[in-house]
Amino acid sequence: MELLHKFSFRLLPPVTFNFNHTRLASLYLSTRFPVSGPAFSDPGPLFTSRRPLSSSVVSKAGWFLGLGERKKTSLPEIVKAGDPVLHEPAKEVDPGEIGSERIQNIIADMVRVMRMAPGVGLAAPQIGIPLQIIVLEDTTEYISYAPKEEIKAQDRRPFDLLLF
Repeated sequence: MELLHKFSFRLLPPVTFNFNHTRLASLYLSTRFPVSGPAFSDPGPLFTSRRPLSSSVVSKAGWFLGLGERKKTSLPEIVKAGDPVLHEPAKEVDPGEIGSERIQNIIADMVRVMRMAPGVGLAAPQIGIPLQIIVLEDTTEYISYAPKEEIKAQDRRPFDLLLF
């Protein structure tokens, strides 16, 4: 406690009071602030450092080398039952458009969403895109989660990524 007391003298300038009770009371009343006021809710930093928190050398070092440089892309979410896109008919994809950047991005997003879910298949309407695109993949890892009797009854075998 004494250390804290001495440390506070280093941070704050010394203040001397004239012990006139009327002046002391006015000082007390003028320095009060409400606990729920904006000054209390965000008091600001207690200390400021002379160095910046990160530099180009420091931010690129460490366990997560290069993570700060990547663009963080958000994946589409799987829509909930009852969503209107699930009730409308999906449109066919023109064969000439399959190689386009737009369709390839949709397919890449679908594969990532399917693997993150995790699942063995995903249709484009399930992520809010009314197109007739389906991705399927059943790996040994996914099969290992199912009960042995179920695997045998379904004659379930792993297969690589398929796109329809």
